[in-house]
Amino acid sequence: MKIIILGAGYVGTELATYLANSGHAVTLVDTPSAELDRIALRIDLRVVQGNPSSPVVLRNAGAENTELLVAATADDEVNITACSIGAFLFHIPRRIARIRSSDYLQEADEIFGDHGIPIDHVICPEHIATDDIARLIDLPGASAVSVFFDGMLTVVSAKCQLKGKLIGHAYSEFESYENKAALLSVFRNGKYLDGFRGEFIAPDDEVFFCCQTERALSQLSALKPLHGGGREIAIAGGTHVADALAVRLSERFRVKLIEPSTDRALRISDRLYGSEVEIYNADPTSLEFMNEEQLQRSDIFIAASPSDESNIMASMLMHRLHNVRTMAIIRGEGYNRLAENTASEIDTVVTPNEATVSALLSNIRQEGVENMRLFRRGQSEAVELVIEGSHFSSRVIGRKPAELSLPSGTNMGLVLRNERVIRPDDNFKFQEGDHALFFLNDQKQVRKLIRYFRPRAFWIPKW
Repeated sequence: MKIIILGAGYVGTELATYLANSGHAVTLVDTPSAELDRIALRIDLRVVQGNPSSPVVLRNAGAENTELLVAATADDEVNITACSIGAFLFHIPRRIARIRSSDYLQEADEIFGDHGIPIDHVICPEHIATDDIARLIDLPGASAVSVFFDGMLTVVSAKCQLKGKLIGHAYSEFESYENKAALLSVFRNGKYLDGFRGEFIAPDDEVFFCCQTERALSQLSALKPLHGGGREIAIAGGTHVADALAVRLSERFRVKLIEPSTDRALRISDRLYGSEVEIYNADPTSLEFMNEEQLQRSDIFIAASPSDESNIMASMLMHRLHNVRTMAIIRGEGYNRLAENTASEIDTVVTPNEATVSALLSNIRQEGVENMRLFRRGQSEAVELVIEGSHFSSRVIGRKPAELSLPSGTNMGLVLRNERVIRPDDNFKFQEGDHALFFLNDQKQVRKLIRYFRPRAFWIPKW
């Protein structure tokens, strides 16, 4: 597929890297910079420098023969303009845009689509991050959470701890603990544990599993002790993510939003008027403020400021001084590694860019991929595949999972069939229309997996 990606920030670059490694012809467009030159040397793709919304630049990028345009710059107006030009001038069949402004999002159904601005899918990083954090709050102790099968299935990552109900037991017992779960992968000391079903569950193992969504909390208790979610949440603000999160969580919790900028505190207080959010104009790392407002009574502290350094520092202070459960939003790769090294003092590290890239990839939807999610800083991946074809055209239909030749390091999870989540047994055989979840320890193997499940060339799809 010929794809143009606008914007060479983290999201655009990661998306371009993934798609280029998957065999697509990718062109990355952004304003001239030294970073763009380095990207051209590092990744096997074409780079075009210039204004991403310029018709001349888009033509130079090959827009006349492009099948997909992804506008992922940091400027909403540039993304909207580029998609409009791509549709009206170059007739690009599919267009996806990253939109951040709540002004656009509140009217999205009326503004975008077949009868409005020609954008097929709108991706909002703030909403994606908010959804991720809300799921993590509902599953206290999970490191990462994502949903598949239209929300019926949840994939969870967690670090094992003492007092988990199955600590010291064989991993083979985990799948029968709630009877509708599947182990996907285990990492010990940062490395994939081959043959993990024959090993014993040990503290600090990083475990990935999937289960029916309503059973996720109970299944998680097998790996670590669970603590009550609580009712009070403090959020270190200064970003759209913090604002959206405060509003979302105020429906269920008592929320304190700490905004360090006086001007911004005044603006958002007007915007959030009528909500249950309490807004404070203060430095979230100030010990005097922490004591004055008794933040130690918070059940969860979420560091969502624009500064990774501030998020790490505020989280460590809240944990070290008050033993409050902490979550920190970290965007930079270097700070992400630093936060992981202080994992004992930051309970959960949230990487919104990873979730945004995953959402973009899921919306591209091609070759039988219904949904996907990157994990472990993009190194691993969960993929929901739709089984297509027939007994004659498919390598999979009519066969058992044990008979498949899956790429190295690929493990199968649960299957959705006729609106029911099932765990494949010895008699299970794939049928057309099944949705199957797979976990790849090395996301670079996903191209092989998709090719293997793709029907042979003579297959004619049903319309």
